[in-house]
Amino acid sequence: MQLIFQVHRIFGEMILPLVIVGVAIYMTVVYKPGAPRGIVSLIFPILVDLQVGLGIIYWLSLLTIPALQDRYLGMPFILHPILGIIAAGLGHMAVGAKNPLRTLGRWAPLASLGVLLVLVLSNIMLVAMPTA
Repeated sequence: MQLIFQVHRIFGEMILPLVIVGVAIYMTVVYKPGAPRGIVSLIFPILVDLQVGLGIIYWLSLLTIPALQDRYLGMPFILHPILGIIAAGLGHMAVGAKNPLRTLGRWAPLASLGVLLVLVLSNIMLVAMPTA
């Protein structure tokens, strides 16, 4: 389980925010109306899904330890898996045809991935908060 935690932590704190920024810039630069989805928009949601999947696996493993259940089912930590699942959905919508901001044209991926970046960073800060 420690390996899953380390991969989830390193990927979520250090790599995923940079990937989000890179994908947002790339998709804004290469935008063409009506063009088919490129390889970046196909791979990016999978990376977000992997991050969320690793986090859920680790969180569920922690819930099997009775002494840790109160902490990981209580506030504010319970928000971490919830925000992760929301981030996975937003990751799919941000680079797909169902982007809620698609009326922005070229700027739709940048805006929606900006929202995803804020969500990911707030989730990192949520876990880093000291608990009483």
